[in-house]
Amino acid sequence: MPLLNLFKRKAPRTSKLKIKRKTRKTKAKKKTIKKTSKKFENRFQKFYHLNKTRLNKERRSKYKDHKKIGICVRCKRKALKGLTFCSYHRKKQAEYNKKRNK
Repeated sequence: MPLLNLFKRKAPRTSKLKIKRKTRKTKAKKKTIKKTSKKFENRFQKFYHLNKTRLNKERRSKYKDHKKIGICVRCKRKALKGLTFCSYHRKKQAEYNKKRNK
């Protein structure tokens, strides 16, 4: 008789565990719904607005690093002395400023 007990399967505890897991998932969904309640035109805008702080930190750190090393901020060429742009992007920026200031 004791050998038969080894092969018997115990009834799984499903009811309580499943309910707890479902509530956790719904809580997580509710949190994301609250964050994304704004309507965005496309998925790229949605991604940007949800990750804005992280993206801005990355962008600013890259700008500071390039400025320290002396590399152009817009490309990988050497920057002009005391500026953040290379000669090409400095000319482009000057053209942009002329159009903007008219």
